[in-house]
Formats: sequence, C-alpha cells, structure tokens
Amino acid sequence: MPETRRPSPLTVALVLLTAVTGVVEAVSFLGLGLVFTAIMTGNTLFLGFVLADAVLPETALPDAGLPVAGPAVALVAFAVGAFAGNHANEALVGRAGDGWLPLAMYGEGVLLAVAALLALGLPPGAAHLSPHRFTVIILVSATMGARNVTILRARARDLPTTVVTRSLAGALMAVPAQTRARRFATPVAMCIGAAVGALLLSLHPAVPLLAASAAAAAAGALCARETSRS
Repeated sequence: MPETRRPSPLTVALVLLTAVTGVVEAVSFLGLGLVFTAIMTGNTLFLGFVLADAVLPETALPDAGLPVAGPAVALVAFAVGAFAGNHANEALVGRAGDGWLPLAMYGEGVLLAVAALLALGLPPGAAHLSPHRFTVIILVSATMGARNVTILRARARDLPTTVVTRSLAGALMAVPAQTRARRFATPVAMCIGAAVGALLLSLHPAVPLLAASAAAAAAGALCARETSRS
C-alpha cells in the first residue's frame, strides 16, 4: 500500500486561514450589513445588479434591497489593503528572508484583533450600516486584501484560502489523491468556518473576529514551524 503522508504544518496553516475566511464572511454578511470582506466576487455582483437597476429600473427585482455602499467601500478597502500588503510583504522579505510568511500571518491576526476591539461597540442585533460598522468593514476588508497578496506571493499550491470555485473544480480533475484532498479542503474548511462564525455571531460580532484573530495567529505559528524545519 502506498504510504500516506501527513499534511505539512504549512498545509494545515493554509486550511486554517481558509476557515478564517468563512468566519470573517459570516461576520461581514450577517453582522455588518450584507457585505463581503474577503471574497470580492459577491460585492462585484451586487454592484453590477445595482448598476442594471440604475440604467433600466424596470429590469430589477422589486424590493430587492440590494446593498451599494457596503460592497463599494469593501472593494476599495480591499484594493488598498492588497496594495499596502504587497509593500509590507516586500519589507518583511527584506528583513526576515524565508521567515516573512509567518510574520504576515501574525500581522493578519493582529489586524483582526483590532477589528474585534472596534466591533465591541456594535450591537449584537440586526446589521445597520453606520460609521462604526463601516470602520470595521474597512479594516477587515483591507486585512483580507493583504492576505490575498500574501498567499499569491507564497504560491500556495491548491490552497488559495479565499477561492472555492477553482479549488472545487480542480478537486474533480484527474489528480493524485493528496492533491484532491488539499483542493477539497478549501470548500470544507470555508463552510465549517462560516458555520462557526454564524454561531459565534449570536453572542456578539466581536466574538467571531477574536476567534478569527486567534486562528490566524495559530496559522502563523504552524507556518513558523514549517520554516524552522526547512
């Protein structure tokens, strides 16, 4: 029988970050006002639907209540975070060499912790877009933008941490079993993260953000372990 290899600490770290994505999106969509902060596809579609409504109002669904401000702000913040994150990663590479990736993950944990602290003043009830909620949306979106450029720079194989479509399609290709398992890990981890985030959201919006912060820090520790072994 072929030997079954255990997943590396880096693989586990990336699966953990994928679950963090699910947690963050549960907070964003359910608790911050129908907005996505990690997966920009939904925001882009929302804005496209609103654009169609503006051009030809009779084609829009009646009383759809499509969000505009939240998705637009999240998109801009995500782009700014990606730009800033790329420069931050370059600086980390220059100073820490191969140890840059754990530091980037620790940085994500710190930013999510700050977002959780900012969210402490939010009511646990129904989401209503306010300046306070926009502040949390901006910080979390920027953090996720930085995360995405981090994963791109790391060239994480089969585990993009925020993209389910490509991973799911790739898992259904004729690939080795371990590759298929890594690719299936993305939708599974994100689904579990979303469920956990939704459950924790019932306590307070800050609670799932704190959990996401702790998970990102744990991912950084796992990644540091992988780096120290190589």
